[in-house]
Amino acid sequence: MTSHETDTLRRRDNLALDGISFLLADVQDNLGAFLTGLLAAYGWPSSDIGMAIASGGAGAVIARLLGGWALDRLSSRRLILAGCCLVTIVSVSVAALFPGFWEIVCVHFLAGGAGALFSPLLAAISRETAGPRGYMARMGRNESFNHMGNALVACFMCAVGTMAGPLTPLWAIGGLAGISLLLVARLTGRADAQEATSDKSKSAAAKGGTALRVLANAPLFIFLICLLLFNLANGATVPLMIERHAVYHFGNVPFMTAVCIIVAQATMVPVAFLVGRTAGSCRRKPLFLVALAMQPLRDLLVFWSASWPVMCLAQILDGISSGIILVLFYAIMSDLAEKGGRRNFLIGLGLAVGTVGALLSNFVGGQLTSAYGFNPAFLALAGSGAAVFFLFLFAMPETHEDEIASR
Repeated sequence: MTSHETDTLRRRDNLALDGISFLLADVQDNLGAFLTGLLAAYGWPSSDIGMAIASGGAGAVIARLLGGWALDRLSSRRLILAGCCLVTIVSVSVAALFPGFWEIVCVHFLAGGAGALFSPLLAAISRETAGPRGYMARMGRNESFNHMGNALVACFMCAVGTMAGPLTPLWAIGGLAGISLLLVARLTGRADAQEATSDKSKSAAAKGGTALRVLANAPLFIFLICLLLFNLANGATVPLMIERHAVYHFGNVPFMTAVCIIVAQATMVPVAFLVGRTAGSCRRKPLFLVALAMQPLRDLLVFWSASWPVMCLAQILDGISSGIILVLFYAIMSDLAEKGGRRNFLIGLGLAVGTVGALLSNFVGGQLTSAYGFNPAFLALAGSGAAVFFLFLFAMPETHEDEIASR
């Protein structure tokens, strides 16, 4: 294959991945929010809405665990990605047409699982289309387009939903998944290439590198605990900010919600892109610590004041912190995989742990707020953020050190 042909295939894959990352952002992150609005409009009680939304989280955790395991064994990534798009289209259509309790619970479980698989699938495809050297830059680009899609598409859907009714965002999400399906067809055969196995991974496999052996890795265990605690500190902050705004009548709640989303997502766009461009050759730990330090500071700012300038500053800190962590997550998991193999399994496991942390955050945050009020809940979230910072500082080794030392 000539250099010109290779460049043409690379551009085709890059454009397809850019479009898929942009369009599927809302499917992954905002389907639950739009479904909540629809069910509330139908007069569902809060307990039933909570059960329906929780089913999506359960589907996400299971799909990420099983999906990561399967992606280490299967190379039909385009077919799996197309299947996830089809499941999303069918699920939102059923939810829109048949809004019964069990129908919603089942289809949101399936849609949550399909949406949760998009991230590990795009990571696996990016690894093969960009190659090991271009992998982190490609992941940073994926995250940039993802956050851009989150901000722009969510705003568009909120506006359209206000004018055309709560069903409109669901049909729009189905349409975005349909367009994504067309972009999946544009991916080249490189997306399904068999992943090359490093000498370290082969050695681990020869020694019996099963999933249990991989999980016995101490740095991996520490990193998973850090992911759990970070998402525990981070997950409930915005929902509690919005709830406090509504309870105390501080202003227009939908406008405040939109501002929180837009400020954080817009901040993540350049941060993720820049981190992806530099992560291939930089140490992970110092930058990851900077990101972790911003989380408790953000919760303390929200504890201190509910004013607009403070909340915007808090969301900027969230955008910087999350933008760094979302990209370095893939870098650290790749470093750990080089020493034990099963890259996709580790990525799926880490994403599942993060999802569990976010679900626990909302549950614990809600319980603390009900029992003690908003300020103690924000302090507890800040304490969790401080705990993960010190755990990572003292217990987590630098995963990229060997490669830097060998240069």
